[in-house]
Amino acid sequence: MSFTSNQPKNISVIICHGDLNAHTMIRLKHTLSRLIGQKRRRIVLDLAKAKHVDFSGLCILIERLQKVRSLRGDIRVINIQPEVSKAFESVGVHKMIESFESKHEAIRSFQVVA
Repeated sequence: MSFTSNQPKNISVIICHGDLNAHTMIRLKHTLSRLIGQKRRRIVLDLAKAKHVDFSGLCILIERLQKVRSLRGDIRVINIQPEVSKAFESVGVHKMIESFESKHEAIRSFQVVA
């Protein structure tokens, strides 16, 4: 998983690679916790290279989403792959997290809200 932080308006972009299972999602949780500690609460997850997500990974994502929102931030996803999209839909995550086709659209959505 790679991480990019120099985005406009303090928006952080996290690029996820490979499977989004419990192991990788714990790493993501730590990354998100670090961002929260730095008062960076507008986050975009780029899922273009994420191939699969399991239930435990979704639980971790939902928990971090709730934490970020409790601090008046939000998480958006971009470039979601079909298999990951199906997993999101199967447990209702697609209703909780806004999804966009591009990084530009996701960043702009934060600027409209701000």
